[in-house]
Amino acid sequence: MKAAEAVKNVVVGTLIGIFMMLPGASGATMAVIFGVYERLIRDVSKLTKYLISDLPFIITIGIGGVIGFLICAKGLDALIDSYAIPAMFFFAALITVQIPDLKKNVDEEGGKLTTHNILAMVGGFAVMMVVLFMSTVDGIEDVEYGTAGMLIAGLLYAICALSPGISGSTILLTLGLLTPVLEAVTEFKLMSILPLLIGAIVGVLCFSKIINHFMTHNRRSTYCAILGLTVGSIVTVVAQAFMEMEAGKDYLLPCIIAIAGGLAIGWCLHLFTRRFASTEEV
Repeated sequence: MKAAEAVKNVVVGTLIGIFMMLPGASGATMAVIFGVYERLIRDVSKLTKYLISDLPFIITIGIGGVIGFLICAKGLDALIDSYAIPAMFFFAALITVQIPDLKKNVDEEGGKLTTHNILAMVGGFAVMMVVLFMSTVDGIEDVEYGTAGMLIAGLLYAICALSPGISGSTILLTLGLLTPVLEAVTEFKLMSILPLLIGAIVGVLCFSKIINHFMTHNRRSTYCAILGLTVGSIVTVVAQAFMEMEAGKDYLLPCIIAIAGGLAIGWCLHLFTRRFASTEEV
């Protein structure tokens, strides 16, 4: 692997790691946009076949992912506490700019959308509406989870984190587990969330095989589902932001600034994608 390619992979991995940690944002979506998603899914779903042959790619993306994850975790807790509402609009704007890049994956397959393609897109959107409904359930953030509950939460996080358009951190936030996870990561007290980590690892290894199957045999419908999930995630984040607004507070200017910042950074990411996204076959 050339040095330039290694640096690019670390940068892409860092962005994926950051987006994996941000509520409302999707690291898997960034992987799709940068053209490394299918390769990552293939490698993880068939570790015994690709671990050695594609090890440099896995390592460089992994290093970037850990860097991005830790950077984001360090500042996210304070951001949520102080600027939760503007941050959610920032994330929504950031994701919105990526829609054309995701649609391009659907269009590249050629031809008109079939009924199955449309149903996949609608299904992806519907999943996010279920997530939105879950976030409105009173008292869910106060639930105490035992070992089994943490394992299941880890599985859910892995499934969401691997699904472009769905934010794994939003699921943790909905379940009331985001703050404990952030504290465990930033303070390096991973034993306190060990069952969740085990559940996440199992979820990644198992669910990646399912995604790889659909990417191989139902490519266009899979990308249609991803597009539906992404559009649904924008609606979900904006709706959650409005639901969490407190009466009497002036959110207009901070939210306008956040949206402008999200659009600007999103456009920069779009340009970065066009310049540096992978074009390798998987």
